[in-house]
Amino acid sequence: MKNRKNAGEKSAPVKQRYKGLSSAAVISSLVSLAFCAFVVSATIIDRTKVNNLSMEQQIFERTHKISETIQKLLYKTEALAALIYLDSVENFDIIAPSIVDDPAIRNILLAPNGIVTKVYPLAGNEGVLGLNFFSEGAGNKEAVMARDLGALVMGGPFNLVQGGKAIVGRLPVYIDTHEDEKKFWGLVSVTLDFPKVLEYAELEVFTTFGYTYELWRINPDTNLRQVIDSGDKIVITESDYFTNYNYLEKPINIFNAEWFLRISPIKKWHQFPENIILIVAGICISVIVFLVMQNNYQLKNMQHVFELMAITDPLTGIFNRRHFLEIVRIGIEKARRLKENCYFIMMDIDRFKLVNDTYGHQIGDKVLMDVSARIKADIRPYDLFARYGGEEFIIYASGITKKEVIDMTERLRLSLCTRKYVYDDISFMSSASFGIALIEDTNLDKAIKQSDEALYTAKRNGRNCVVYFEEELINSEKPEIT
Repeated sequence: MKNRKNAGEKSAPVKQRYKGLSSAAVISSLVSLAFCAFVVSATIIDRTKVNNLSMEQQIFERTHKISETIQKLLYKTEALAALIYLDSVENFDIIAPSIVDDPAIRNILLAPNGIVTKVYPLAGNEGVLGLNFFSEGAGNKEAVMARDLGALVMGGPFNLVQGGKAIVGRLPVYIDTHEDEKKFWGLVSVTLDFPKVLEYAELEVFTTFGYTYELWRINPDTNLRQVIDSGDKIVITESDYFTNYNYLEKPINIFNAEWFLRISPIKKWHQFPENIILIVAGICISVIVFLVMQNNYQLKNMQHVFELMAITDPLTGIFNRRHFLEIVRIGIEKARRLKENCYFIMMDIDRFKLVNDTYGHQIGDKVLMDVSARIKADIRPYDLFARYGGEEFIIYASGITKKEVIDMTERLRLSLCTRKYVYDDISFMSSASFGIALIEDTNLDKAIKQSDEALYTAKRNGRNCVVYFEEELINSEKPEIT
């Protein structure tokens, strides 16, 4: 009994000590909690930065792809307009199949005085024959706009009477009269299936990276926000964007229309299991090392992606000068082996400084993007095209004769000077001058200098023309550029 009593007496102080809290333990736990909170916060912020870099890259690539794809397909209205200019409307059924060369094109139309008289393919589109573009109806507001602006206008997406949704491009056609005046002939149109045309933009890649997206616009008929397409059909409400929702949004300007692409992570930070585990269980050294190394790996991958982006011009999306010259050297070697002629075509937008001074640098940037889009749409797929600097662009072409390269360059010149540049309520014409030089050896500096001299000869000759480098012509009297 005595031993038991002594044991009880000895245990009492221990019980008393457990009733209180150790200041050292409290301080240690608070320091540990603060450290874990710091590590968790830093990890989440670092992840957010990586995700933002990935989101910026993805949204840049997808918006450029959407704009490029739709503009390329709608520019096929130029081929339809050529039928009118060449007085070859009777050949419409023969030429139309070569124009409708993409599954996203639903049909092409000819509408003299705004009334549809020819459509291809006819099957399934019989209902559009006799349609008056200047009456009330979906897409007709854009037809009136095209006629009034004298430029290609995009409409849609909207519902078609024959079923489905579509985007349309309306291009007004004006023909010369005996009085040397332009007479309105009517409209030519290209109809694109929607949302099939978006398949080229590969928007589903957002899901692979854990994002959802919305493609939206302000509906011109209702002036209300209209969601055109969304990832997994998840519509993000406006309230989500005012509750610390992490998202990015980028405008897409396609002719007269302005769309917006908005992406955001599908999961919020607290929906990631690893974050909950970090908060509940704490961070051990191995987890910290793993997360730091993993994040560093992701950052290095993003750095590699941006190094790849360094080969393109950030404004226009085409090659920059440095990368252009690198791959041209390879092209020249190939041309030499095949015994083909190759050329540099130097191009400069006429009076571009006046555009910047008059309308501002934002409009100037849009002109640079539109010019590069027009040139890219008109050159051959294997020609190399780059922004050389400022408003100067350069093209490398091979496997063609002197006459063919001059004819090709003349087509590029006409593509730039025959259509207005329209931005909201601003409308103006612009042109470009071109200089061509034969690359006679592997001395690129010499060939570039010759094409540059030919370009400045074109400038001295009044601009908006094409000059082929010839020693006698270039070394002749050089009047001042005005």
